[in-house]
Amino acid sequence: MNPEEAELLRRVYQVASQPFWARGDFLASFVIGLLGLLFSILAFVEAKGAKKAATAAGHTVKLQTITIELAEVCQRLDQLRPDVSYSEARDLLTEVSRRVHRLTAPFVKQSGLGDNIQNLRSALDIARDALASVRPTTQGEEVAGATYNAIEFPLGAIANLAADLAGLLENETIEPQGKKLKGAQ
Repeated sequence: MNPEEAELLRRVYQVASQPFWARGDFLASFVIGLLGLLFSILAFVEAKGAKKAATAAGHTVKLQTITIELAEVCQRLDQLRPDVSYSEARDLLTEVSRRVHRLTAPFVKQSGLGDNIQNLRSALDIARDALASVRPTTQGEEVAGATYNAIEFPLGAIANLAADLAGLLENETIEPQGKKLKGAQ
């Protein structure tokens, strides 16, 4: 073995006999790896918080959309004309009933809203019964004003209950997460 090879072998042995953790390049890599892990954990925590905030924002937007649609239902009911025909009233009640059921279905079992929704649905049933009581027979014509007089108050009750529900939903978008709908009825 020539002296150059012996020197090279001695250096390799010297480097290999040192513990790897005592070397500067290992320590630098180790610190960089720890910092990368720390930043990854922080990014995960931030992403989790952002997901929670986005979910809450989506919930708020959905509640606001439902509130707007309930307000539209109220306005539609307020436009009832005294000369409304039976078929127009039936179509209006069917439309309102479907919209109210669709809008309220996700909240039926929610604390603070369930009773209000049940009252609203009961008012829809009362209006349907009132309308059925003035259904024209096949032989006779409609009595002028009978349809309007039969459903005016039930539809007014529906509009009021829908407005109450819209107010509760608006309140849910305003109140802090832990205080939503406690005691509201």
